[in-house]
This record gives sequence, C-alpha cells and structure tokens, in this order.
Amino acid sequence: MERRVMGPTGSGKSKFINTLLGQERMKVGRGLTSCTGELEAAVLEPAYDDPILKEFRITIVDTPGFDDTYKQDAEILNKIADWLEKSYKGRAKLGGVIYLHDLSDDRFSGTARRSFDIFQPLCGQEAFSGVVLGITKWKRIEASLAEQREAELKEVHWKSLREKGSVARRFEDSRQSAQSFIYDVVRNYRQRLPGEIILQIQNELVNEHKLVHETEAGRRIVFDLKELLEIQRRIADTERKKLAGGDKEAEAALEEAEEKIRRLVRQIKDSKPLLRRVWGNVREFLDRLNLTEH
Repeated sequence: MERRVMGPTGSGKSKFINTLLGQERMKVGRGLTSCTGELEAAVLEPAYDDPILKEFRITIVDTPGFDDTYKQDAEILNKIADWLEKSYKGRAKLGGVIYLHDLSDDRFSGTARRSFDIFQPLCGQEAFSGVVLGITKWKRIEASLAEQREAELKEVHWKSLREKGSVARRFEDSRQSAQSFIYDVVRNYRQRLPGEIILQIQNELVNEHKLVHETEAGRRIVFDLKELLEIQRRIADTERKKLAGGDKEAEAALEEAEEKIRRLVRQIKDSKPLLRRVWGNVREFLDRLNLTEH
C-alpha cells in the first residue's frame, strides 16, 4: 500500500518520514530552500506486533513542495503527476495522503496557500476522506498562539476537507506521533470499499486521457498566473496614465510593474509545456505594454 506525504516546501515532510522510519532516509532541509527535488520512496515493513500495521507493507512517498515560482510549480506538478499515473497504471494501492503544514508560518498565505490550492484539485473531493492533515513545528511558537492557529486551520482553511472526512492532527516530533498518522490512514482504508483511493489527477490522466495542463490541478496553476498577469497589467496601465498626467513618481512604480511582468513571462516560457494554453494571453498583455519578448 502506498501513502504520499505532501505539503509546502519547509513543512517538515522529510523529517516526518525519517521519524516514522526511525532512521535518516530522507534529506532534511536546514535552510529556506527545498531539499526534496525528486519523489523519494521508503518502505515501512509490516509490524507484526502491531494489530493495525501487521497486515500491510507500506510505501511512504516523499514529494517536493510547491514553491514560489510558476516554473517550480509546473515542474513539481509534472513529477507528481507522472509518479501517480505510473502508480495507478501499475495497480499500486493508494491508501491515503498525508498533507503537512508548518504552524510556525505566521500566515496562511503565499507558498502555503498556493500549495494547498493546488493540492485540493490534485486529490479531488472524492479522495478527501483519505487525507490526514498534519500540523508540524508546533513547539516553535507560544502555546496559546499555536492553539489559535490550529483552530483557524481546522475551522477555516481546512473546513471543506474535514467536512468530507479528512482527519487533522498534530505531529509532535516523535515516532509514536508519526505512527498515529499511519493508523488514521489504515483505519480510513479499512472503512472504505474497495479500500484504495483514486486521486482526481489519476482519474483525469489515466481514465479521461488528459494531459497534465488539462487537469484541474494544472488549470489551477494557469488560473493563478493569468490572475497575477492581469493584476500587474492593470497596475502598469494605471501608473502609465499617472505618468502621462505629469506624475513623476509614477515612473518608478511603472518600472516595477513592468519588471514583475517580465519576470512572470520568463517563468512561463520556462514552463511552456504545462502552461502553453495561456501563452497567447501573455503575448497579448506584453503587446499592450510594448514588452513583447522573442
């Protein structure tokens, strides 16, 4: 049975797996950059003295986290999608998904929000009952603040998943705590018929014969990109009007907006296999700003 561990860069996925296995199998990042560039798998052999785990030979898959650039997101989605497609075609049983969130992040925004926004259509609502939502790095912040953030996660950001059967729990940096996540997945697996879950992206790729950029997760990345480009286009148009009206301070703001557009376009060009459907829109935006790159 396979279980996947997902979450944003720095959420503690590799540490969680190492703690579960009782050995350093996955490289753990100490800085701000991701250490998991590829999907890595480790096997949790049957625990014959454990009434819950004795029946299963479990494969834990560590996935790269979605990051702050669309190039990175596109590459990571392609890697995850490729693994999931091959796993589904190979008839590997997917028992569940563990999604981790770093509670020490001061806000549920930026990387954390985008990662979760891509994760939901990747799984699909039908698979939410097989998701265990994990809270990591609990002890890094003051207890009352941690409890406040935990409540917000459960009651606001994770509400839709929990209403569909997802379980939320804390990872407290111990092997016993890590095993509790596996127990949740196994219990959910046993309660479901026929047991295994099929993620939405697996169904889209294998049964509906879609390409990655046509899946809902791929379209989510495209939607975010188009939205950002449109915002920057409006900002640039506004600053250009101010500049034409004699506002000298608008020149710096216009240059900043145009540079952001150029940066986004470079990311898109690097990710064209996934995002090619919006390339025409990008060219249109650039043409309006006389920023077209060849």
